[in-house]
Amino acid sequence: MSINSKYKLKKILAAMIWIIIGSGTVVLLVAAIERRNNERCSRIEIEITGVQNNFFIDKKDVISILEKTNEGKLEKMPVHAIDLAMMESELQKSKWIKKAELFFDNNNVLQVRITEREPIARIFTTSGMSFYLDSSLTRLPLSDKFSPRLPVFTDFPTDVIVLSKQDSNLIKDIKTLSQFINTNSFWMAQIDQVDILPNRSFELIPKLGNQVIRFGDAENCEEKFNNLLCFYKQVLTKIGWSHYSAIDVQYKGQVVGVRRGANEIKMDSLRSIQIMKALIEEAQKHTNDSTNIQLDQPADDNNINTSREIESAPDENLKVNTSNNKERVAVAPIHVPEKPTSGSKSATKKNALTIHSSSVEKPNPAPLKSNIAKKQGNQKDAGKSKKVPKAVMPPKTDY
Repeated sequence: MSINSKYKLKKILAAMIWIIIGSGTVVLLVAAIERRNNERCSRIEIEITGVQNNFFIDKKDVISILEKTNEGKLEKMPVHAIDLAMMESELQKSKWIKKAELFFDNNNVLQVRITEREPIARIFTTSGMSFYLDSSLTRLPLSDKFSPRLPVFTDFPTDVIVLSKQDSNLIKDIKTLSQFINTNSFWMAQIDQVDILPNRSFELIPKLGNQVIRFGDAENCEEKFNNLLCFYKQVLTKIGWSHYSAIDVQYKGQVVGVRRGANEIKMDSLRSIQIMKALIEEAQKHTNDSTNIQLDQPADDNNINTSREIESAPDENLKVNTSNNKERVAVAPIHVPEKPTSGSKSATKKNALTIHSSSVEKPNPAPLKSNIAKKQGNQKDAGKSKKVPKAVMPPKTDY
């Protein structure tokens, strides 16, 4: 009996110990949960990652989404009152956020991990609409925060979000082609844009060279670009970048160059002739318009005719000067004695002026008229009263 009682006692003690341990664990767990629920968010740490660190969404945008979802600021807010799952789903609704993770660390800091979508191409539709395309074939809107340098594709055939099978295949080809161009620095610098043709094939427009590159679809794009690079090195560097109007690489293992022929030269000549004719017609039209403007002047506005009549009218002073050619020549003064004899006409004329017949230059009409007037006045005064004549300075000559 003693052995059985000892065995039962040990069994009871072991059970009690396990009960105590379990109870303590539960108490500690409840206490920890209670403490955790009473703790508050100390701060928020946000980390945004992307392939090339092109941040189309910043920390302010993330905080704005979190506060809008939580209906208030998160700092100093109880941890148990913050719904992390709901905030994650709201963040992932943003078109620029690919993945979002939220959790609290041991210091009650809310950690926010954002994986941003990375655009790989910019596409313009036939209607003029533009959008980005990422690696998961998701359409992304244009951003006012950052404009990345990406391959540009033009003339995408539709604006609708739900694409047909052909357009879906076209989007996949755009992804393949743009990813290759993005990873190659030379082709990223050389390819200016990619035009989408109606048959869903591609034409590349290079920055260097006056030709188009007929690329076809995106199948074997790496091989096509390698063939094109060999053509650049072996042919275009020797004969010039403008020798061909088109380079065709859409056939496997081939590069076909289309030279600029006589047809293109003829078309350019015809176009030049048309431009010249248009310029001549426009010039004639402007000439006729100018003539009409001159003919439409009013009859009483004859300023031009009046000026011409004034210019052609004879000068009266000139007639007077012509009649007195003998008196318009240069003169030299003669010494007059202090006590002259009686002032007769002959003495006056003798002592007046000496004419040099060698002078044939025309003097200025205006001074000549004034000299004649002075001479007539002097003769009148001499007729009225005989006074001693004074020496008269001759007019300035052109010698």
